[in-house]
Amino acid sequence: MNIETGLYWLQEMLTAVVVLSAPVLAGALIVGLTIAIFQAATSIQEMTLSYVPKMVVVVIILFFTFGIMLQFAIDFTQRIFEFIPQISN
Repeated sequence: MNIETGLYWLQEMLTAVVVLSAPVLAGALIVGLTIAIFQAATSIQEMTLSYVPKMVVVVIILFFTFGIMLQFAIDFTQRIFEFIPQISN
């Protein structure tokens, strides 16, 4: 395996990490930002007000996107296993 191949798989791995984590992180970011603005506007400083909605949104996003995420991860893993025999060549 040469450097170009290693860099290609490193890039593919980083792309997979971003694709799989982006929906959850974006949802938590949007909800967290909205709640922070609400707390700043109303001077409510309750800590559970920020955690509970984020957890709910993360669970909802995972519920609706888990099938797509799982298929993406399976496809990526299959591509890696198909590439392994070519390493020795």
